[in-house]
Amino acid sequence: MLKKGKKNYAYMAYRKNEQGFTFFSMLVTITILFTTLPLLGFLLKSVNYSSNYDDVAVHQFFHFLQNDVTDSIDYDIEDDMITLHIPGKEETIASIGQYKQLVRRQVDGKGHEIYLRDIKDFTITSLAYGFHVSILSLQGEHYEKTIVFYN
Repeated sequence: MLKKGKKNYAYMAYRKNEQGFTFFSMLVTITILFTTLPLLGFLLKSVNYSSNYDDVAVHQFFHFLQNDVTDSIDYDIEDDMITLHIPGKEETIASIGQYKQLVRRQVDGKGHEIYLRDIKDFTITSLAYGFHVSILSLQGEHYEKTIVFYN
């Protein structure tokens, strides 16, 4: 049997059951949020981010140096600077050494191609079969590599 009178529509019945947020639940949510935000900021500041940029840069330098040595026909070492004789149409001389806090490469005494930055000490030691490169960064990291010269 149908009752006469007021009709109930589907959307009205849905709206009657909808409760939404109360003012009290919104206050509790905001309180929890504002008490945890300073903790989150403290935690993010205390996390140590480590970068391997220096390691990658030094390994890339060693790779470039090995390629230059492989392309050259002879080398000379004096005053912690290596001079490479690179053949071509005209023989060019590339010198690699420390300049202030940089390791730079110059071709025929010109240019300023930077291979490494933030270097405290750059040492090259001559060996019978090549040379040994030692690098000390400003952060105190020590890197070494032996480069073999093939005839």
